[in-house]
Amino acid sequence: MKWIAWALLALNLAVAGFFIGRGHWPQPASGQNAPMNVERLSLRSESAHPSSVPPPQQAARAEALCVEWRGLSGEERNQVREQLKALAHERAMSFTEVPLNTRYWVIFPPLPSAESAAAKLSELAAAGVPDAFVVRDGVWRNAISLGLYANDEAARRRAREVEARGVLGTRVELQARQGTEYYFVIRSEDPDALKSLGGIKQAYPDSQQSRVACPS
Repeated sequence: MKWIAWALLALNLAVAGFFIGRGHWPQPASGQNAPMNVERLSLRSESAHPSSVPPPQQAARAEALCVEWRGLSGEERNQVREQLKALAHERAMSFTEVPLNTRYWVIFPPLPSAESAAAKLSELAAAGVPDAFVVRDGVWRNAISLGLYANDEAARRRAREVEARGVLGTRVELQARQGTEYYFVIRSEDPDALKSLGGIKQAYPDSQQSRVACPS
């Protein structure tokens, strides 16, 4: 019977040794301990900080440059006008003709017909507004003229006097004096376009070109 007792004791020791040694066996790798995907982590890091990428620089808007061209006779001005028109078709530029002498015109804007203009003139007379008449032709046809003045201050004073009599809607327009001379103001954001004016000027030696601040 002793050998049976020894056999059971050996079996118990073997079982105990199995469970004690199991804790020291190597464990298989789990999903939680899998190595990181370095490439995916880098992409997430970049997308999480969009402000770290500097925005593209916006191109600065080119500043407009202007040239005054004075001293042209009436015939020369007609020729230069056509040359500037042709140049404006080729390059990014524009030009205006500015009168040397101007007056300030107080007017009531054009009405739809001669009959309505005559009726408005009667209303002005009844309101005690003197020195008014209907414009018969041109772009201001059927407007009511309320006077031409040498300066803006006098024209504004006349407009206020008319408004004080209950006539609203008058305007002050800048008008060229009859027989006045004109000069050109050429405007462009392309310096090369303005440089080309020097070649045109050679045919008009008595005229003057000068760089000026562009009118607002």
